[in-house]
Amino acid sequence: MATPDGAPASFSIHPDLLLSVLDDATALVDGRGRIRLTNPRMDRLFASEEGTRFLPFFERQGAFRLLPTSVLEGAALAAARGIEDVLAGARERLELDLGAPGSSLLAIACAVDGGRGALVRVRLRTAEEEHRARCAEVVEAMQLGLYVYRFEESGGDTAALRCVYGNPAAEQLTQRPTAKFVGKLLDEVSSVPRQNGLIDRYVEVIHEKKTVDIDYTTTDAKTGKDIAWAIKAFPLSGQCVGSIFEDVTKQRETEQSLRSTSQFLDSILDNLPMFIFIKDARDLRYIHTNRYMDDAFGIQWVGKTDYDVFSKDQADIFIEQDREILARRMIVDIPEEIVWIAEKGERICHTRKIPLYDEAGQPLFLIGMSEDITDRKSAEDAKRRELVLLETQTKLMELVRQLSTPLLPLAKGVLVAPLVGQMDEARGQHFMEALLAGIQHHQAETVLIDITGVPSIDASVAEQLLRATRAAGLLGTETALVGVSPDVARTIVDLGVDFGALVTYADLRAGMRGAEEGRRRRLAGKAGQGQGRPSPRT
Repeated sequence: MATPDGAPASFSIHPDLLLSVLDDATALVDGRGRIRLTNPRMDRLFASEEGTRFLPFFERQGAFRLLPTSVLEGAALAAARGIEDVLAGARERLELDLGAPGSSLLAIACAVDGGRGALVRVRLRTAEEEHRARCAEVVEAMQLGLYVYRFEESGGDTAALRCVYGNPAAEQLTQRPTAKFVGKLLDEVSSVPRQNGLIDRYVEVIHEKKTVDIDYTTTDAKTGKDIAWAIKAFPLSGQCVGSIFEDVTKQRETEQSLRSTSQFLDSILDNLPMFIFIKDARDLRYIHTNRYMDDAFGIQWVGKTDYDVFSKDQADIFIEQDREILARRMIVDIPEEIVWIAEKGERICHTRKIPLYDEAGQPLFLIGMSEDITDRKSAEDAKRRELVLLETQTKLMELVRQLSTPLLPLAKGVLVAPLVGQMDEARGQHFMEALLAGIQHHQAETVLIDITGVPSIDASVAEQLLRATRAAGLLGTETALVGVSPDVARTIVDLGVDFGALVTYADLRAGMRGAEEGRRRRLAGKAGQGQGRPSPRT
């Protein structure tokens, strides 16, 4: 360094003072490789496992010095050789990556005791720093939006919140550049949050130190449509509040659609002239009955079991029968069974019972449809009633088939088609029609056919699955089979069915990973084609 008039400048500082102001672990090394002075952080580093692994020094008689390079390897060997070069005058400065995240070593030539020495500074990320870095990576990568607001007094009774952080997902979800939002008061960005009470809720979280869930709705300025947000606000240190949020508009629309469908089905079932009931498969307790059944028996069935309504002998018969149906996994038709109804006595009922299972093949519900045929014993009347019953059962079975072959859009371009229960030709045809309609509706690129809930596969079922995958392929959709159990796989081999190039996965999670990888490959392929396209001639 030189003075303004060009003369060399000289200055001195006591080594103790120099090392004391440095935050990183620092030591002075003399020309013989002995450490002459350290700061407290370097002392702690020498006593740690990280120091033993990365630093080329050893302790002898209470003092540290450089280890011989012959006993070192890896980063410690490179550090020892570099420090020796600085001490020997071969270089003035050494910068070295120690191989761990956020770790480095810097050695600078300096004078020690009138001779050549080196100032060695070591930066190692502590466990706490590593933890903070990992947490920051998670926050940056998560798909949920996150804003952090700091409480500020704005005079009077009004409190203000200033945005101090927003993660990438927040920018993507709100379509608002984070750089233009962070650092501003929430009131400066929009007056809507205060008008809708959102700021007051955030301030409440800060003051009361409690986490709250908030349902919040905004209006898209471009489309005029409402957007539903699910927000979880939680207190942070320093008078701050964190706000994790996601767009749940489609989820709410789906929930409303399901409620409307449920009300529609309830309306149909309530007006059917037959007993309709649903039992929980776990304890065979009634969880739903139609109005016709409630009125006929004069009781409310929900929450009761057969033992609460019928005699023990009659209830024993019903319970044993229901458990056998669930175990056998098949629809059972009972042409005639005796049922005792108060004020009417014994009645003869024609009953059909249908078991339903989850994706894993576990029993969920038992659906029952029972018609009182006591007063219709004549052949002519019985035939007419049988036609009505058959038509009613057909309609309900159609509803059951629709519910048993749902198409679930789990990710962009990915449909999951869980199959539950035994497949037959009619159901296979219905499944193919529903699958093709779902692919067209959702613009699906990949379909995962989940057969976890299919108890067995024969040649007919295998052919139906192959036909469905070929039909999907004609629409440009990739198809994979998910949930192939060892028994099903063995059956397919024994049948000699050629599934060709059909991709299979052990479970739904693996299928989703495969679908995502396929989507990335397709995007990469499109990008590659775009880059390779020649420029138009002028």
